Amino acid sequence: MTSTPANDRSASARTILFERPCLTLTYDEENRWLHAQWRGYLTLDAVREGSEEVLALVRTKGYQRLLNDNTRVTELGLSEEEQAGYQIMHLLFEAGLHYLAWIYAPVPQGRSYAENSVAVAGWPLILTFEEYGPAAEWLRHAP
Repeated sequence: MTSTPANDRSASARTILFERPCLTLTYDEENRWLHAQWRGYLTLDAVREGSEEVLALVRTKGYQRLLNDNTRVTELGLSEEEQAGYQIMHLLFEAGLHYLAWIYAPVPQGRSYAENSVAVAGWPLILTFEEYGPAAEWLRHAP
């Protein structure tokens, strides 16, 4: 199944790989990246399910670039302890992911959640962004 989200600034076609109320994973064929679009109220269970699916796709499909888009997240229902206890970044990079553009969620705890996740990853090729456009542009031109 192929779709092009109406509000996306990119006109490239995307193949839907996974869809749940809190997450849609698509492959952007033109830009050659996995696009994770998180939305709504995110609980630990939702983050765990979605992250495990991202990891499975990176492992089986060999995706090297991930656009982690949190622009539609309305609330993060994870405590700092839950967040610290569930980290998957190192597994993504061990599986072959090379570049990750992380767009902050527009909620107060969105920035700290992203920064804490990135800090424990220990991987230099993650950048965080305020908006979709600059994130996509960086990922598009990453070596």
